[in-house]
Amino acid sequence: MRKVIYHAQTTVDGRIAKRGGELWEPFPWGETEIAFVNEFFRATDTWVLGRQMHDVIVPWWSKVAAGDPPEQAGDLDAASLEFARIFGGLRIAVFSHTLDDDPGRTVLRGAPAEQLAALKREDGRDIMLSCGPALLGQVASLVDEYLLAVSPVVLGGGKRIFDDLQRDIPLRLAQARVFGGGAVVLRYQA
Repeated sequence: MRKVIYHAQTTVDGRIAKRGGELWEPFPWGETEIAFVNEFFRATDTWVLGRQMHDVIVPWWSKVAAGDPPEQAGDLDAASLEFARIFGGLRIAVFSHTLDDDPGRTVLRGAPAEQLAALKREDGRDIMLSCGPALLGQVASLVDEYLLAVSPVVLGGGKRIFDDLQRDIPLRLAQARVFGGGAVVLRYQA
C-alpha cells in the first residue's frame, strides 16, 4: 500500500496561515531547501491538496511547468525548474465540493478519509498531502509520515497545522536537516 506523506511549510509555532487566513510566505527558502524537498516529491506520483492550498499552489506551478512562469517568478533556479518538471508529472487531486471536473485534476468530493483511503489502496508511488488543519484532522489516521519545513519565525496568530486533530499521534523522528538560512526540514514517521 502507498504511503501518505503530509507536507507543509510552517513556522516555529506551527502556523500555516496569518491571522486573516491568507497563507504566509516562507522566509529563508531557496535552491538548497527546494532541492532537498524535491527528493521526497520524486518518490510520489500524486499530490492531494485541500482547496485553499490547491488554489494558491497549482495555478502557479502549472504555469511554470508549462514553460510560462508568472511574471513575479523572476529567474527560477535549477531546483525550482526541477520541481516544475516533477510537478508536471504528478496527478493532482483536490478536496472540493464546488470545483468542476477538469482533465488536469481529480476532484475528491466524498468524505475525505474515505477518498484518501481509496487513493492509498490504488497501485502507484507515494502520495503527498498538503492541507489545512480542518482537513488534516479528518485524515490524520491515514498519514504515514509528516514532512515539515519549519521557518525561523513565530506568528502571533493564524491557523496551526494540528489544531483540529481528534487524537494524539506519537511520532518518530526519521530525519532532520538544518539549512544555512535557518529553516529546518523535519521528517517524522507516524
